[in-house]
Amino acid sequence: MPAITSITHRRVLNSHVDFTTEFLVTLEDGSVGRGASPKGETISIYEDQNRPISPDVIIRQLETDGCFRRPLDQQALDAYLAERFDQFGRNNAFSLSLAFYKATEATQSPFALFARPAGPLQPPRLCLNILNGGWHAYTNPVLSDFSEFMLVARESDPATVIASHQTIQKAVKERLRSLESTVISGNRVHRFPVADNRAVIEFLLSIRDSLGLAGQFDLMIDASASDLWKDDRYRLAITDGSAHTSESFRDYWQGLIRDYGLMYLEDPFHENDEAVWRDLTAAQTSCRIIGDNFYSSDAARITRGAAEGFTHGVIVKPNQAGSVTAVRQAIEAAQRHGQIPITSHRSISTEETFLSLLTCMYGVPYIKIGPLETDYSSVVRLNEIIRLTTEAAGSR
Repeated sequence: MPAITSITHRRVLNSHVDFTTEFLVTLEDGSVGRGASPKGETISIYEDQNRPISPDVIIRQLETDGCFRRPLDQQALDAYLAERFDQFGRNNAFSLSLAFYKATEATQSPFALFARPAGPLQPPRLCLNILNGGWHAYTNPVLSDFSEFMLVARESDPATVIASHQTIQKAVKERLRSLESTVISGNRVHRFPVADNRAVIEFLLSIRDSLGLAGQFDLMIDASASDLWKDDRYRLAITDGSAHTSESFRDYWQGLIRDYGLMYLEDPFHENDEAVWRDLTAAQTSCRIIGDNFYSSDAARITRGAAEGFTHGVIVKPNQAGSVTAVRQAIEAAQRHGQIPITSHRSISTEETFLSLLTCMYGVPYIKIGPLETDYSSVVRLNEIIRLTTEAAGSR
């Protein structure tokens, strides 16, 4: 087993041009791995809540606890980090776990490190971010209470999907230019004649259909509904100002699913509103109800959620899980219990491509990608998927 001889750190930039910590792990054989964690703008109740800690303090703690200069595999290190989540924070823990993984990957195949049989890797279907709303709308920003309006490809060939994506993006930008704009939370966004989330859906679907692409892409919405919950109501404060009980918001979603053929719905309710999650999921035969903040990439919560019938699928984000081992366990729990796994970037990202490797190695059927035109880290991850799925099996 490898042994850590040293850990250092430095500050690097993330996709919002903010500095973030990157750890560097050196092993006895001289291999060096680096890891820098992404982070989200919409944070679940289960994630780090601004827990500042110096990276030097973390490194000293690892040395004090005997993590240096002794045989240590990935599972052992990650078990140690899990015990320190409350102290280190999951983002720092994931950075350390990833750096250790990268160091060991220098001398071992990912197939061996993941205990997966060597063989050809297949690309996932892309969930492409097209329109953005909510309080953090940057790319193709529109007036909406919901954070992302996506098109999910029905086929997995990246070249074909991206060609269609570019055609859609060109049409979207042309039509958005004709709209008036307003400012939401400091961001200038396009607004439709009627302040209604339905107007956004109709805009996107009209473009998809007019381009003859209705058979190639399905509609997905990330509601990020924990951001909408205030004073025991779901409040559509950005659009019509309406307030909904859990039951009336369930009915609201059922109406959108019925009227627009919505196929994937992410985080339609806040994390603790479990009964209504179950109700909506049980009522659906076509739309897949997906838990993101609801599970926060935790294998135990995913296992319970599957048993309780809360969802059809799971968003998996490595830094939510907190370590390489924990994120693998989250995917395995989803697959074992019949939940559709969808891996996802974070809105504040780094150029790290571990998500691409994880997705392809585990045969995850979907990955959230984008916005491609403004977040080059998404292009980097997509390029890695292309490389992984066109290389000869085991060539890494």
